[in-house]
Amino acid sequence: MNYEIGKITKDIIEILNLDYNEEKTIYIGESNINHIKEKHFEDYIKYGNNIKEILKSPTYLARNERKNSIEFIKKYKIENDYVMVVVRVSKNNINFVRTMYIMDKIKVEKYFRHYYFYPYSA
Repeated sequence: MNYEIGKITKDIIEILNLDYNEEKTIYIGESNINHIKEKHFEDYIKYGNNIKEILKSPTYLARNERKNSIEFIKKYKIENDYVMVVVRVSKNNINFVRTMYIMDKIKVEKYFRHYYFYPYSA
């Protein structure tokens, strides 16, 4: 079963210069949740209930053109964690949450150094 969990809004389309004519719905399915639990269990326990919030009000956005994905990143001040939710388009042209995890410090530094982060404010 697939669940609607967020939207790629007009603001996001504009910020990331996406080739979308309209807003797109983001879904998450049981297989996506199982993937996150298997690959990033501790991160899922800590932030799994926040996926919808991260998609709705990320601190940063990024675009991974090589993997054809949109990255929603939320910085949590208490733990200083940067949590990434990756959204990819399926073969059926549907946007799905692919994974979610806490970014390591090296990756965060790389994103800042190479200007991959686009600040976002809802």
